[in-house]
Amino acid sequence: MIPPISSSRPVPTVLVELACPNTADTARAHAALLGLPDGSSSGGDSFSVVVGNTELRLRESAGADTEGDAAFDAEHRVYFTVDDLAAARRLLIRRGFPVSDGQSDPGPVGETTPLGIAEASGSEPIPVGDITGMDHLVFAGDDRDRAVALFGGVFGLDFRLDQPIGDAARQLFFRADDLIVEVVTGIRAADTPAPSAAASLWGVAWRAPDIEVTHARLSDAGLDVSEIRAGRKKGTRIFTVRERALGTRTVVIGPA
Repeated sequence: MIPPISSSRPVPTVLVELACPNTADTARAHAALLGLPDGSSSGGDSFSVVVGNTELRLRESAGADTEGDAAFDAEHRVYFTVDDLAAARRLLIRRGFPVSDGQSDPGPVGETTPLGIAEASGSEPIPVGDITGMDHLVFAGDDRDRAVALFGGVFGLDFRLDQPIGDAARQLFFRADDLIVEVVTGIRAADTPAPSAAASLWGVAWRAPDIEVTHARLSDAGLDVSEIRAGRKKGTRIFTVRERALGTRTVVIGPA
């Protein structure tokens, strides 16, 4: 794996930067979702919060409209955190990753993929509430081999499982510390051009130790949530948070 953070204090494994048309609305939606205490994060363009293994940031979308999910997905970015950014950049270059030289980015951003690395933020984690961190990130990709090469070969994530899920689609699972990276790939039609990215963020799953408590809190806060249902993973339950302002497909998962 890309050399991970080695620190005596907890730091996020991943930085998730969501593209959204209205950062103020998305900040409010995430504050409600995560149960953020007053003063734990700033709003609007400067929204940044650390929840367990994840730092969440928001960025105004450059081209997505309010009706097109696919446009948002293409602009989301995910960065794996590292201790030595310069050394990790050199390693990515040796592995053939197209590293950006842009100084405005927190880490290298691939010209062909919305993935990269970043130094962990100095922000302190918020006090642990009923959502304790990210359980898994879900990516969509067009090709199984490209996804394995990217997540397993370039970023060095632990490749755990590859299984068919019907209609020539496959479900791949990688692990980065306690974070699961799920990639769903399918067969692209012959007349469809290859996408520029090997994978793009499709959705997120937040972790809740007591899913009943989290479901009740979000319902009381007026968020649109589904009923709790059995998760695909044995021994889990899950519900969907159907708030478009969150900027990406969002579920909460916890033990049965």
